[in-house]
Amino acid sequence: MVTYPVHVRRNGYRGSDARKRAKANSENRDASVLEDYANQLLLAQTRPIQAYFWMELAQGTGLPYETVARLGASIDGGSGGFTAGGMT
Repeated sequence: MVTYPVHVRRNGYRGSDARKRAKANSENRDASVLEDYANQLLLAQTRPIQAYFWMELAQGTGLPYETVARLGASIDGGSGGFTAGGMT
């Protein structure tokens, strides 16, 4: 079960290949958007336990489902999303 704050793993590429660096920067921007949105949901959560699905996170962030599912796996989620305990 996930607790606040959640962290989405970033791409740590630091090499000299400009194309790989641009891809890493793009992934890191998406990861930041996903992380911010997930943490906003957790702060607003009123239930003691809540399931969050990749599809609803994709809709809320505007990111493609495939991107959210790939990046979201680092939140400790399953194949469809993650479960979080409440703040109280």
